[in-house]
Amino acid sequence: MQYTVVHSTWLSQKPARWAFVISASVALIIALFSWIYWQDLGLASQWMPATQNSVWNQHLFWQAWTALFAHADFKHLLSNMFLFFIFGSFLNGYFGLWMFPFMAFVFGGITNLLVLRGMQPETQLLGASGVVFWMGGAWLSLYFLLDEKRSYYQRGLRALGVAILLFFPAEAFDPHISYSSHFWGFILGLVFGISFYYYHRAKFRSHVVSELVTEVFEESHYLDTPQTDPRPL
Repeated sequence: MQYTVVHSTWLSQKPARWAFVISASVALIIALFSWIYWQDLGLASQWMPATQNSVWNQHLFWQAWTALFAHADFKHLLSNMFLFFIFGSFLNGYFGLWMFPFMAFVFGGITNLLVLRGMQPETQLLGASGVVFWMGGAWLSLYFLLDEKRSYYQRGLRALGVAILLFFPAEAFDPHISYSSHFWGFILGLVFGISFYYYHRAKFRSHVVSELVTEVFEESHYLDTPQTDPRPL
């Protein structure tokens, strides 16, 4: 009987040393711009939020990205920054600056563009939840594909458990929350993560260290010995 034992993968290496610092720094920048929005410095309340009317009718497409840096209040900011810091650290630590923060914010803005299409013309869109859910989708899909030390079943259960734990709403429906941002961000993150894996599959596979184990089962052979009848003839 033969089977393969995987000893290490891409995820077995240590993440980049400065990943946590970079993630925390970006989170602080978002907090700073949120404060600027709250104080309305430089008339930030007029140019940072995004609406369907300003983006799609007035063609101020850049507001889909400035809206990522503004939050309604401190509670809104804190709820986003917790997962932002965690996923940002993982994505930067294992996949570099190109993945986070660059691609995370590119797709955060794209998510907002999709969401604004279905919103009321003057409803304001604020916050980095699209970025957070994109990062969650990208990380969970990459984890599922890269963690070859475990079976697909084990990886699937872990990824599903984390997704439910982190993203399932703990509170009742809130009309002020853009759940479509969560949905589109997560879907785009899943698609990007899967595409990114297969584009770089050769590099990822080169880090897999495995061993082919052969088990030999020895069979015991018992010889039948003739039995003599102890009774006298």
